[in-house]
Amino acid sequence: MTRLGPVYTLAAGAVMAVALGVASATTSPTTQTVNAQDDVPAPVAQATTATTEASPEPEPEAVKTARPTPVKADYAGRVTGNGGLVAISIRNGKAVGYFCDGKIEAWMKGRAADGKVTLSGRGNASITARLSGGKAAGTLGFGGRKWSFKAPTVKKPSGLYRATALVRGANVRAGWIYLDDGTRVGLTLVGDEVADVPIPEPGENAVVNGVEVDPQDVDEFIEGF
Repeated sequence: MTRLGPVYTLAAGAVMAVALGVASATTSPTTQTVNAQDDVPAPVAQATTATTEASPEPEPEAVKTARPTPVKADYAGRVTGNGGLVAISIRNGKAVGYFCDGKIEAWMKGRAADGKVTLSGRGNASITARLSGGKAAGTLGFGGRKWSFKAPTVKKPSGLYRATALVRGANVRAGWIYLDDGTRVGLTLVGDEVADVPIPEPGENAVVNGVEVDPQDVDEFIEGF
């Protein structure tokens, strides 16, 4: 009994040490081995400023350029293949036209805009012309037929004249066209009949049945036409 005492003591001590070791392992916090790089906080991504070039503004649609239209102009010329003359006058966008060959006539009215004149009158009379280069060039329509013409600008006393009057109880209406080269044409109606009335010289009066009739230039009659 006496010799076995130390052995038991050592054994008991060993057992106690093992027990304490187990208890220590159980209660100690777990230590996680972390890579050194994991300790460094991840770099904050720098805000990248996207350089965005300003997109060019869409170009405006092509603006239609209006063709120039004279405020005041007078044109007169020959009708191709017809033998008659044609005259066109423009005043502030309003336009009048006259066709005559000495036997028949046609008065027309309309508008001038965007470098173009469009006129119409009785008997399906019509004029459509472009205004460019100091002339009116286009088409005359009358009596179901069409002719082309080119009429340059003219200055007084050339151009278009008109007269209306009451002579001896009859309505008189007359029209005259004068070209720069001296060519002229006109027609006078008394009632509805063509009258044999000489074409007056520029600036002079016409004589109808012994009565003088005063021709008016465009500035005098266009507003009431």
